[in-house]
Amino acid sequence: MSIPSFLKARESVTIIGALGFVAIVGILAPRFVQFDNLSRILNSTVILALLAAGVALVIITRNIDVSVGSTLALTGICAGLMLRDGMAIPLVIVITILFGAALGAINGIGVTIGRVPSIVMTLGTLGAYRGISFLITGGTSIESVPAEYKTFGLTKFLGLPLFVWITLAVLIIVGVLMARTRIGRHIYATGDNAQGAMLIGVRTKTMVTLAFSASGALAAVAALVFLSQIGSISNQAGSGIEMRAIAAAVIGGVALTGGVGTILGASFGALFITAATSSLSFLGIPGFWGDTMIGAILLIALFADARVRAGMEKRRLAARYARTAQAAPSADDARASDAPGSGGRPPGSAAADADAPEPVTTAGGAR
Repeated sequence: MSIPSFLKARESVTIIGALGFVAIVGILAPRFVQFDNLSRILNSTVILALLAAGVALVIITRNIDVSVGSTLALTGICAGLMLRDGMAIPLVIVITILFGAALGAINGIGVTIGRVPSIVMTLGTLGAYRGISFLITGGTSIESVPAEYKTFGLTKFLGLPLFVWITLAVLIIVGVLMARTRIGRHIYATGDNAQGAMLIGVRTKTMVTLAFSASGALAAVAALVFLSQIGSISNQAGSGIEMRAIAAAVIGGVALTGGVGTILGASFGALFITAATSSLSFLGIPGFWGDTMIGAILLIALFADARVRAGMEKRRLAARYARTAQAAPSADDARASDAPGSGGRPPGSAAADADAPEPVTTAGGAR
């Protein structure tokens, strides 16, 4: 019996694992699966899911972005200042997202044009953006956010927080763009084989820069959500969350070698991490075990990914060997080609006689 295509997908393991984990914890602690608690988990997943989706885009291009936490802080601080000064909320949202995209583009330009390794480039901007945030705030929090903006974080639709639905819509749009558009296919091609992609006309540098810009824009959306949920923001907002975003993407099936992964998988990776950390209090486990649990899950995901890639490479080499063996002449064919009259000319034919050596004539003319 063949395996359904859904079960062959890399992210299906994460989806099944997340749902199975919730079910197991629900059996041990029934309060964990109550609707109100699941709603809180989804609401807590929103920020991490947005960051994980942005990081996934960058990883698919075979790069890394560790600056999303500081990008969240800087864009959130600027949004808070604009809101505090009375700027219209729609305009603040647009400016903040564009600002986040610009911050991401700086990373992309540094990687593509400056040829700085992505880990080095984003480590640099991580510190730079965090430092700028400190200079703007002077080490204090941005508060006095208008009440009408904070109400977004409290509004519910069909029993779930409004930001859960907004985040779901954003992730679906990004996922469809990656799966169904030419730009998405080019981003995948860039991460899978940059040299080959360039040969078929893909602008790989543009794709890498675009992925970094999208990561910055999604971090800005996460900052807007953070600002509405908390009602204030400081220069330390998002500190350390970049590691969880990367872990969520990898756990969700995004390969660090590039070219493989989906936004759906990264989102469920974020849900898995949030559910795992939230379950500790229900199971009576100290909260400091949360990072240990996430690290263990990440190592398991990396090990599984390495095994999958090794198996795929083995099957690829086996298929190549099989094609080569079929194309090569067999031993019987080789012996047949060496036999008299071979080469498609039967013995005794005119063509075979034409190829035969001329008989030697003696001086007396006898043969």
